Amino acid sequence: MLFNALNQAGSDPGLDLLMVCLSFLGLTYVIVLVGPILWHWKRREMAFDVVVLVIVTMFLTEGLKLLLMRERPFEVLASARTLDWGWLSLATGPAMPSGHAARAFAVAALLASAVRPRWGALALGLAAMVGVSRIYLGLHWPSDVLVGALLGIVLAAGMHWIGKGDNAYTRIRGRSIAWLDAKLSFADGR
Repeated sequence: MLFNALNQAGSDPGLDLLMVCLSFLGLTYVIVLVGPILWHWKRREMAFDVVVLVIVTMFLTEGLKLLLMRERPFEVLASARTLDWGWLSLATGPAMPSGHAARAFAVAALLASAVRPRWGALALGLAAMVGVSRIYLGLHWPSDVLVGALLGIVLAAGMHWIGKGDNAYTRIRGRSIAWLDAKLSFADGR
């Protein structure tokens, strides 16, 4: 069983720390920070799209979790290995789809569509490691991660598509960016 092969929490302190750190990268409030970084790099449209994509992904995954109500591995299997590292290793609520994987793959796929191929590959590889970390820590089934990853990629493709051309979204994005630029310039004293 793939879950048993990947669920190795507690087997190696160094690997445990790496997996907790990778899992941390998939948290909503961490991954949404990609937006301000892109904003700072003058990639305004991409920054806006990333933040909107993370928010949409978060709401959609939470809705699907409530609809599907799938139990987490540690709730079903007595043999599931988990860590007791407080909130860093905590998971609550239904499992399907993995929100961490969905957010990580959504942002990675969107970035991959707009950056150099090697950076896109790096982003997708990091997203895959976030997904693996969720299984390693005993918090998700492999299918939770797979569905989350596919959902993230589909949402990123949708964002990439809607972010092109002249439509309601791109007009709202343009006005929002202009407003934010003006507010941030005023705050900086420019």
